[in-house]
Amino acid sequence: MKHFLRIALSLFLMGQGLSAQKSLQERLGYSNDAKLLIVHADDLGVIHGVNQASFKAMQEGSVSSASIMVPTPWLPEVAKYATANPDHDMGIHLTLTSEWQLLRWSPVAPRSQVSSLVNSNGYFYPDCNTLWENAKIEEVEIELRAQIEKAIAMGIQPTHLDSHMGCLFSTDPRYYQLYTKLADEYGIPAMVNHQIEQLGGDEIEEPPVVIDQIFGAGTEDFDKDAMGKYYADTLKNLEPGVHVMIIHCGYDNMESQGMSFEHPYWGAKWRQDDYDFFASDECARILEEQNIHLVTWKEIGKLLKK
Repeated sequence: MKHFLRIALSLFLMGQGLSAQKSLQERLGYSNDAKLLIVHADDLGVIHGVNQASFKAMQEGSVSSASIMVPTPWLPEVAKYATANPDHDMGIHLTLTSEWQLLRWSPVAPRSQVSSLVNSNGYFYPDCNTLWENAKIEEVEIELRAQIEKAIAMGIQPTHLDSHMGCLFSTDPRYYQLYTKLADEYGIPAMVNHQIEQLGGDEIEEPPVVIDQIFGAGTEDFDKDAMGKYYADTLKNLEPGVHVMIIHCGYDNMESQGMSFEHPYWGAKWRQDDYDFFASDECARILEEQNIHLVTWKEIGKLLKK
């Protein structure tokens, strides 16, 4: 009997080891050489045009996921859409900065509880460096929890967490530790690739889900008016694995131009270019020709519940 139990235990542990060695794409039900991609639209909530372009690109184009900025003024429109479309994939774009000159936002938590996160006018700082110089990490946690809880209270069921402007990807490991801790507590994945994972230091446990690469157009592509070329080339050269393409949908209209006044990068034209490509037949054709499968954070999140 003891001999039998030893064999059974050995087989069980062997099976566990084989399961642990499976690639993320295999865990999602694909072959190890499959190319999986999340096309991820950032900044929902910031203005009406960003919301509408992102919704349309999700419904009719190749966008498979989106990310919500809870402190921003058009959050109610996103909440209305999310409750009416519960199958859509929407996470929380954890926000600690307010970068536009003429469109600013403030913390969700009471200012008295997060005073280190704001300037003299009560708005978030415009960039991550200023945030890192002034913020108290305990107040960062108060604010991020407030953002997640507000989204849930408005009927949004977040599928993942990620970081606006990468402010949680600091060389101070406490930011990364807080980021992954919140994802673990809410039972959803955090957007972490192998580079971001290193920010946690050697003593941090590996998160349950680590994607391969995060892509996004750069300022050089915008300056050369080559956004579509960058996206097409990246898709055609995509390697097996699970990847994220971060984009910013919107319309080049007066609302978006007002938001991005004297700030062309990630502004009105940039967002129109992103929308035009990922809503296009060309994008859909390349995805099909390259055998790239669009997936969602919700699918990845189900792995955490198994």
